[in-house]
Amino acid sequence: MKLLKVIMLVSALFGLLQSPARAVMVEDLYTVELPVADQTTGLRLESFSEAFKQVIVKVSGSDDALRSPAFERPIENSARYVKQFRYLNREPEAGKKEVYDVSRLILRIDFDQQLIEGLLREQNFPVWGRERPSTLLVISYDVNENIRLVSDDATPDLVDELDRAASMLAVPVLFPLMDLEDIAMVNIGDIASRQYENINTMAKRYQPNALLVGRIVGRSGAGWQGDWEAQFAEQVFNWTFKAPSRQAVIDQLVRNLAKVLAQEYAPEDHLLVEQSLLLSVSDLEGIDKLIKVRQYLTSLNVV
Repeated sequence: MKLLKVIMLVSALFGLLQSPARAVMVEDLYTVELPVADQTTGLRLESFSEAFKQVIVKVSGSDDALRSPAFERPIENSARYVKQFRYLNREPEAGKKEVYDVSRLILRIDFDQQLIEGLLREQNFPVWGRERPSTLLVISYDVNENIRLVSDDATPDLVDELDRAASMLAVPVLFPLMDLEDIAMVNIGDIASRQYENINTMAKRYQPNALLVGRIVGRSGAGWQGDWEAQFAEQVFNWTFKAPSRQAVIDQLVRNLAKVLAQEYAPEDHLLVEQSLLLSVSDLEGIDKLIKVRQYLTSLNVV
């Protein structure tokens, strides 16, 4: 096991120095903002519980922990994990749809990182650090056989929904521009038939850590379906999902993507056997490579 961990770490360092792909440093991983109707104590405590659940999912990469009996009491006593909170009065952005339909009063809750991570590790659930892989979403959007490629220009509302769902789970995502350069390499048929030669050529432009290719299909009277394939770290995951609404398909996509990414990038068993390891890194030519290695190591929760 120790040898395997050394090989994995050295491989990661080698990839860090050789590959242009860059992970994303996620901010506010332990912070949640919720719209509230008032500043009463009862509503605040309810909001603490909801925010606590969101943080657990963001940090562990899935909702598995929330289904564990061991988390029933922490959810009930979520206030003890809160470091600080404050209320904000937020005005809607000009020209944008109001995100908070109920109220513009926002409760911002900051949780204690050490307590949250300690709770997860104590119950043998993974802890996913702030440095997370970026995923390029290459998606076709088919509504009653009117098909478009998902991009800011072609499907702005859908991009906003995908981006918002990904932000809730702290999953960094990218969308292709689908400008003349992209269109020259990829068309709708490539996505449906999984022509990865063309898709991978386009993906190099964005340098993602992971690639997700799929379709969102909606039919009048028949509901919605998502058909997905995620590729990263020489692994492939396929799944489909049917739901009565587009939002449900989007939410399930992000939840499952976060879960499979966390299986690779969130260490789960490092506390089962306490151990130390001396690692030597050679051939660091120049200060830039030294800085990259240092940043990578300090970003790992196991270090």
